[in-house]
Amino acid sequence: MNRTVLVVDDQQDLLDLLRMSLEQHGYQVRTALCGQDALRQIEKEPPDLILLDILLGDISGIQLTARLKNSEKTAAIPVILLTAKDTETDIIVGLSVGADDYITKPFSMQVLLARMEAVLRRAKPAPSGVQEILTAGSVRIFPAGRQVFVEGKPVDLTPAEFNILTELIRSEGAVRSRAELLKAAGPSQSGENERIVDVHIAALRKKLGTARNLIKTIHGQGYRISF
Repeated sequence: MNRTVLVVDDQQDLLDLLRMSLEQHGYQVRTALCGQDALRQIEKEPPDLILLDILLGDISGIQLTARLKNSEKTAAIPVILLTAKDTETDIIVGLSVGADDYITKPFSMQVLLARMEAVLRRAKPAPSGVQEILTAGSVRIFPAGRQVFVEGKPVDLTPAEFNILTELIRSEGAVRSRAELLKAAGPSQSGENERIVDVHIAALRKKLGTARNLIKTIHGQGYRISF
């Protein structure tokens, strides 16, 4: 089945060029000249992938990405930002709100096609077509595939680390004791001293990088996630 791509840009000539090129490579292409039109199209028929310019006339691509990624109905749709901006700050902001990739203009079609295929492969929708996603700040978890992303980049966690992070996010800010997190860590941790949880938390914070501060220590009680 051909993948459907929604291209959102306020330049009609670029939309026409991308439509022609992508259709030649087997994609079904829809276009939108503004954010509101894009939202209407997404609501009516969600695409498999969105190519989104940051500078739109009505709503910025950053704001639109954040809105999509914070909605259960659209969070799993991959978004690639297209923009002439190439500063480190712009890249960080784009990825921190959930964008799956970022390409600066001008770009070659070969590079764009390769990035699109890579993003679509990572998406890996569940067989039912519905994929649970847990989010906290720039962290996104796909429990079915045991995948974790920070600012759009994959993070490798041990099974115990993954289970603890998932438990904290599912708890929606409630404090979880070391005993509760040790139990959540899985059968392999059975019989361990509860202080092993501190070791797992330290490792998690290191691996989460810029998102490390989402895990808060509540002295005398345990840990919680900060949203």
